[in-house]
Amino acid sequence: MEKTGATQKKVYDFNTAAFLEVCIKGIWYSTTANHFRSFDGNRRITQTTTIPSIGESFSDLIFETKDYEGPVYVLQTNLEVPKANTQTLITIPHSKPTVKSIQISNRI
Repeated sequence: MEKTGATQKKVYDFNTAAFLEVCIKGIWYSTTANHFRSFDGNRRITQTTTIPSIGESFSDLIFETKDYEGPVYVLQTNLEVPKANTQTLITIPHSKPTVKSIQISNRI
């Protein structure tokens, strides 16, 4: 049986083992690598500057946090989309987030 669907390996342009965060309305949230690559907004990565050798203490580790300016991909694909800073996950290419409005009836 031939495999169908998403058969291409996803591109990760960052260290997936690092601590990944996205910013929504000024608050930073930790996230998965899969959602990090598809988030259209501010992203940052926190990771160690050195890797300890066997037997070295972990208490001496120095962590560094950097803003991530890499590409944004549609969720579960390698399709790159332009950044628009929507602070949302991009699930459909070239779609703008919409707010569903509810029409208010004048009936009593």
